[in-house]
Amino acid sequence: MEEELDLREALATGERMQEIIARAAIDKEFLKEIIGLLDDDLWTVQKNALRVLSAIIEETPELQSALVTKLMVMVRRSESVPLTQEIARTFGLLSRINPEEVRKVVPIIFANYRLGDPKIKINMTYVLEEIMRANPSLLSGVFKDIGVLLTSKSNADKLAALNFISALGDNGLRYVTPFLPKLFALLNDKDDVVRASAVETLAKLAEKNKKLRAIVIEKFKELDERSGLVKRKVDEALSELLLLEKG
Repeated sequence: MEEELDLREALATGERMQEIIARAAIDKEFLKEIIGLLDDDLWTVQKNALRVLSAIIEETPELQSALVTKLMVMVRRSESVPLTQEIARTFGLLSRINPEEVRKVVPIIFANYRLGDPKIKINMTYVLEEIMRANPSLLSGVFKDIGVLLTSKSNADKLAALNFISALGDNGLRYVTPFLPKLFALLNDKDDVVRASAVETLAKLAEKNKKLRAIVIEKFKELDERSGLVKRKVDEALSELLLLEKG
């Protein structure tokens, strides 16, 4: 390198990332420095250190198990949304390249969602959604719990479950079919935001499946909705779904 690299400064600013990634892939001592910076006080340093590790982790299998363990610590501590999102994306990546290591911690992640304080619940939601998109089979053990969330008295739980199901739907209808009766039931929930979110989730799922699309269109047409928010979501969804039907 022509000029000396201040690793922490570069990670703090996000500069010279490709250079850092290339060196981390071949220099074990340099890689250790990056791993150490996952504990830095500055969240941007942690985030960019994690970006570097994510770029090389598939070719560095000896780090994968340790990184899963480290991510569990980081996600509980994170108070930065961009950092939490990077942690979640890394979990998603590991769900594809080393699913068995992630499978071991899925029950812990879900338990943290159920029992954690509001910050931890939000952080775990990001992680669960990424795992569901990357490798939904890893969540098979908690599908029943997601169904329970859909009938919770807590609106926050119902909204989180709708987000989870939307993420699962990215991998096909087979993962979300068991939840459909409860999804349709949420169209009659007493809370406007929950009903609006149920409309959005059903519309997204219906975009990818013609048979479900026909059912959802008829359900939406039957709704006698008085809430302006929900009515707007229904109208938007019907417009998009009917266009797909014509196409």
